[in-house]
Amino acid sequence: MTLITNDQVEQYNQEGYVIVENVFSKEELNPVLKEFEIIVDEFAERAFAEEKITNQHSEKNVYRRLAFIEKDFPGSSVLIHHKGSLRSGLANLWGSPKLLDIIENWVGKDICGHPDWNIRSKTPQTARMTLPWHQDSGYFKEGAEKTIKPAAWIPFLDVNKNNGCLQVVRGGHRSGKVLEHKLEKEIGDKDSWYLYIDEKDIPAKDIVSCEMTCGSVLFLHQLTPHRSLENYSEDVRWSVDLRFQNPNDETGFHDRSSAVNPIILRKSSDPNYRPDWNIWLDVYEKEYDNARGRSNRDEFDSKNIEGAWMNRWRK
Repeated sequence: MTLITNDQVEQYNQEGYVIVENVFSKEELNPVLKEFEIIVDEFAERAFAEEKITNQHSEKNVYRRLAFIEKDFPGSSVLIHHKGSLRSGLANLWGSPKLLDIIENWVGKDICGHPDWNIRSKTPQTARMTLPWHQDSGYFKEGAEKTIKPAAWIPFLDVNKNNGCLQVVRGGHRSGKVLEHKLEKEIGDKDSWYLYIDEKDIPAKDIVSCEMTCGSVLFLHQLTPHRSLENYSEDVRWSVDLRFQNPNDETGFHDRSSAVNPIILRKSSDPNYRPDWNIWLDVYEKEYDNARGRSNRDEFDSKNIEGAWMNRWRK
């Protein structure tokens, strides 16, 4: 079954994004949701033991629990985001033949997963989980924007303007350039690790709100400016963003994360090839802390976030 049409492939090429509906069933996404539950549960237990929270909110479901913990201990969702716990369910989703078949249209038959991936635990009205306008290539080395690096953004519930859907700039990738980015840590929120593009550089007429149903996937060009809206709902807007490229192309890593190679997901020379996630994760866990911007103090410090990308834009 073909999940993406030729017209949709061309839309991505021309407009820098495309939403493909009904890629995954809820049953296919449930293993990842279960992992989110485990991640939050483990965090709650550690935070409770360290007296950061007095209530673990164990009775709440995966869409509500972290929202309550965030209220009790601000920064919890940031810490879960930066920890970046990749488990088997998410790994299987990342290497899903459905995704790879779609990605082949832009990357070719040799595909690797780029280690810049994220779990987004977007809790309600949490400014530090609301991304400003940026291009993904702004977070990589200068020149790496030439690498075709599609991102697959996958929400785990229906998303709309009320609960923090993404907005994109239609055709914003066509210049082939990385726009000027600023560093919020220096100009705005002193606790932020985000880069942002000034509003004056964003053409309002080309902004598209990407409202989507659960099971759909938004594919983004590496140079398409995008942002997420504030979450005004009561639920956590869980999502993941996964990136792909050809294994032979520049990854764009800054020096401190150069030890992590992308994980090969598909080989044109070997139809039976399957990645060994355990070997890759062993290196990832040891070498990728700086690139993820993890706190350099302790696991409950959400205010000292440093990332290798900051030096590119630091004034």
